[in-house]
Amino acid sequence: MNTSTINQLETYKAIEAVCVKNHSNWTDVKEFRGAFSRFALKVAQLDLLSENAGSSLSPRLENLIKEIEQILKVHFDRYFDYLQQKNSELYQVYNHIRRSN
Repeated sequence: MNTSTINQLETYKAIEAVCVKNHSNWTDVKEFRGAFSRFALKVAQLDLLSENAGSSLSPRLENLIKEIEQILKVHFDRYFDYLQQKNSELYQVYNHIRRSN
């Protein structure tokens, strides 16, 4: 697995940790709960595949990363933009992690 994929995985894990730590901010938002569940599942899949990464798994890793990025763009980024007005501290933490990669 290359350094870029490792960095992305670490970023995804950091986003997941922030969401878990602050779950009380979004547990009442059905759409975000669903998006978070899909995100966490994809991150776990990426983590497992990356442990056994070989050249034959490279296309699967790339597809998982694309799927995760789509979830982040469509659901997470929008939700945290909305949340900026209600909880600027959580928004800033998410935004810092998201933009660091």
